[in-house]
Amino acid sequence: MKKFLSILMIALIASFAITSCGSGDAYNSSYFADVMTSNSGEFVGLELGDSRETVKAKLAKDAFDDETESYLYYFWDLGENQYYLDLYFDENDKLNSIDGYVYFYDAEDNYDNVEAAAFYKDMQANFVAKYGAEEEVAEDGYKYTSWYSDTKDVEVGLDNGEVYWYVYSYEDMDM
Repeated sequence: MKKFLSILMIALIASFAITSCGSGDAYNSSYFADVMTSNSGEFVGLELGDSRETVKAKLAKDAFDDETESYLYYFWDLGENQYYLDLYFDENDKLNSIDGYVYFYDAEDNYDNVEAAAFYKDMQANFVAKYGAEEEVAEDGYKYTSWYSDTKDVEVGLDNGEVYWYVYSYEDMDM
């Protein structure tokens, strides 16, 4: 009976997450749709293993901020808030890590914890829809949800007015 209830609970959570993130309906955060321009791939159409050229073609050119031999940096203004996307490449120039951050501020430049919490809830539902239900961890003033596999780690978290997420690959991207 416990197993049946656990499966039922996971199905309900997944159903809610898919409904919440599926069609651009009402989100908790007014900024979620601005960040989640696509629900495909690991994140906004990006796939681990994509070449640098493919990544550049998939992202807005006006958001491009900087690059090095192993990184691409993107930056967007979301009203008074900042959104950063840091992309890391392996020695074969294949995407192996996606790090995103949105910093939420109120009118006095203090963290907007309410908007950050709403955005986190939407990002968490998005990742639950992709990777399945996981338990949220709350410790030392922040909370996060993580997924671990043999090939990658995924996490989305909330730390005051900052929402972060990452997808790290452990696969050899030389395919």
